[in-house]
Amino acid sequence: MPNSLIYISVISFIIAFLCIFGANRLGIGVDSIYSTSPQKMHQKNTSRLGGLGIFLAFCIGYFFFFNEQSVFFVVVGLFIVFISGFLEDLYGMMKPTRRLVIQLLGVMMMFWGNLGVIQDLQPLVFLPLYLGILFSAFGIVGVCNALNIIDGLNGLASGIALLVLGSIAYISKDMGGFVYIFSLLAFMGVLGFFILNFPFGKIFLGDGGAYFLGALIGFLLGVLSNEGISAWFGLSVMIYPVWEVLYSIFRRKVKGKKAMQPDGLHLHSLLFKLTKNNPLSTFIILLAYGIYLFCVLNFAKNANDFIIASLCFMVFYLCVYALLKNLLKAKYKDF
Repeated sequence: MPNSLIYISVISFIIAFLCIFGANRLGIGVDSIYSTSPQKMHQKNTSRLGGLGIFLAFCIGYFFFFNEQSVFFVVVGLFIVFISGFLEDLYGMMKPTRRLVIQLLGVMMMFWGNLGVIQDLQPLVFLPLYLGILFSAFGIVGVCNALNIIDGLNGLASGIALLVLGSIAYISKDMGGFVYIFSLLAFMGVLGFFILNFPFGKIFLGDGGAYFLGALIGFLLGVLSNEGISAWFGLSVMIYPVWEVLYSIFRRKVKGKKAMQPDGLHLHSLLFKLTKNNPLSTFIILLAYGIYLFCVLNFAKNANDFIIASLCFMVFYLCVYALLKNLLKAKYKDF
């Protein structure tokens, strides 16, 4: 298996490399330089199909190097979630409600046999099964969209995915089973893509890639909660994208804007406006988050520790966000 993992990265790299040329030649799945999105930071037409290489590499790894039939339904569910984003990457204009329904369908498929359903939220509450299913389903969909929201800098979303998947592999390595294998397969698939995505942004992760990785990460964290690992561990390792979404909703509501209205005021957006350097902004965030995850993995031992770690990160985020806003106001009078 270890030697086979190298092939996963190579496959992902090759598919992503082909997508760079294919998308531009065919004119599909391309993020245009003329995009009016407030989150636009690229200076040339760029393929959004990077998730295709990651997903196909993951599937090839599953069928040829693992092929555990008992979790085949998980792969089917991941495919459904991936398609909900990939179609958006190809053609755009998919209604959010339709995309949400497709994602929920895929997530429910992954829950076959109640695998990955989070019920134990101690020390706060233990959910009955039906509430656990609802909580877990919307939680995973939330993680999908959270990872998509931070996909605004070269290598940011994929870098966070690498850090989180590495954390999951580290925690599950002694357990064996498919959680460890799936996290490694996805890690190597993302690594092959990351080489082209960071630092020069030759290809983007796209909605398909973000949704697939978000669904996989959310599901694996749910499975770990069934294996004796606190569900709060999942929050602690995904707190950056999750808190980015929650805080974005809050600040928009305070200003009387729609909760899901895109803007250029995310933490990574402010950092980029200050540094004027896309790769440097990504590196700073990944370095800081990597240090935080190192502390979580080595010093947090129980649910209370994971909750405290998450709260500490939230406070740190708010302090950094306020600092960036003040620096930008001092630098740009009209900010």
